[in-house]
Amino acid sequence: MISLERLERIRDIDPVNFTMTVDAGCILETIKQAAAEHDCDFPLSLGAQGSCQIGGNIATNAGGLNVLRHGMMRQLVLGLEVVLPDGRVWDGLTALHKDNRGYALSQLFLGSEGTLGIVTGAVLKLSPRAIQSRTALLGLPRWRR
Repeated sequence: MISLERLERIRDIDPVNFTMTVDAGCILETIKQAAAEHDCDFPLSLGAQGSCQIGGNIATNAGGLNVLRHGMMRQLVLGLEVVLPDGRVWDGLTALHKDNRGYALSQLFLGSEGTLGIVTGAVLKLSPRAIQSRTALLGLPRWRR
């Protein structure tokens, strides 16, 4: 087991381009709070967001409560920094929203659960913060006719 809890730095927040560069040990709740301070939102929302680390969310390709609207973790990551099994550091920390330079190697590590390398940093895609939020409840007498 590898603990990255000391890699907890938020390296950069770019509210103009809606990106955030973080270390893999950052707690999801901390990321969401930092984004909110810049009128942005990181849409991944989990029950364990007060304790889960973003590196683990990336390694498992987490979905969360907003998956239907914003997609899995795969859709929320723009770039990665990974320590490979031979000890080399692969730097794919790009903040490009449209990156057509060839193979998207960072996508290999999403959902790999650490089998291909250990994620140490990530560039995350932020969203504009919602101005309003509404909840609707619908009561049905029965499910089917």
